[in-house]
Amino acid sequence: QCVVTQDCATLGYTETSCQNGGIKCPFGNYWACKNDGTTDCTYGTIYFSDGSCGEQLIKGKTAIGVVAYDENNEKWIIAMENAKTGLRWSEEYVDIPGITNYASKDTAITDFKSCENTEAMLARGEYNYYSAAAAKNYAPAGAENTKGKWCLPAAGILQMVTNHKTEIDEALSRAVGERLNTGFWSSTMRNSYYAYDWDFSQGVNVVSKQVTQPVRPIMKI
Repeated sequence: QCVVTQDCATLGYTETSCQNGGIKCPFGNYWACKNDGTTDCTYGTIYFSDGSCGEQLIKGKTAIGVVAYDENNEKWIIAMENAKTGLRWSEEYVDIPGITNYASKDTAITDFKSCENTEAMLARGEYNYYSAAAAKNYAPAGAENTKGKWCLPAAGILQMVTNHKTEIDEALSRAVGERLNTGFWSSTMRNSYYAYDWDFSQGVNVVSKQVTQPVRPIMKI
C-alpha cells in the first residue's frame, strides 16, 4: 500500500540551512543540501586555498597541500611540491641560540617548533640558511598570499608524516600524481654539525648539515 508522506525528514530534507545551496522541502523549512565535495580537514585530505578540504580535487578550487598533522587541536599541511632542491641545512657549523639540541631521534620527534626554529635560523641570515629561507619564501601558484606562513618542519611533525605516509601519499597521488619519494630537511638540530631530516624509507634521520636536500614546507591551518 502506497502512502504519500509530507514529512521532510523522511523525504531526505534534514538540514535547517545550506551554506552552499540546496533544495528546500516543499512541506516545511528544511533543506537537502548540495554536496560540494568538501570534507573535514584531517590526515590525507587535500587542502584548498579557500580553507576547505576534500578527498579529491574540486573544480574551481586551488589545491595547495595535504593535511599531514591533525593532533592536539592543531592542523598542519605539507606542500604539494618541494620549494627547492639541493640545499644544505646551513652554510656554517653553529649551535644556534633558540633551537634546542636533540641527541637522539627519540628526543628529536618531541620537537614541534617548526616556525620558531625556522625564525631562529633566519635570524642568523638568509644566506647562511637557504633551507629555512626556501620554506619561508615559498608560496604555491594560486595562493601567493600564503608567502611567509610556511615553515621548515620540525621532526615531531615529520614523525607524524611517517605515521600517516599512506594517507598522505594517496592524497598527493590524487592531486598531483606523485608521492613522497625524496628526503627533505627538518628544522630540528642535533648539534653544531648535525641536523635531522626525513627520509621516505627511514623516516626521521640525522645527517650532516652540509648534505644537500630538498625543502618541503609545512603550514599551520
